[in-house]
Amino acid sequence: MTDETENARAIAELTGRLDAQRAENEAMESRIDARLASLQTDMAKRDVEAAKRDKDNQRWTITLVLGCTALVIGAVALFS
Repeated sequence: MTDETENARAIAELTGRLDAQRAENEAMESRIDARLASLQTDMAKRDVEAAKRDKDNQRWTITLVLGCTALVIGAVALFS
């Protein structure tokens, strides 16, 4: 074989490897993009649930404070 033939085969082999690596990288990028989209969706759901919990906790806190205030006012009125 001549050097040109060996070089052509080596170039063809390297080109094939490069194409295979590019295809693998694109597949990996697609999987990463899909996982990122899934994580963003999960984070949005978590934020909505957290906002709902915060609102519920705020209601309970306000109710508790008002109830305790009413209890103290009642006790003071009762024992005055």
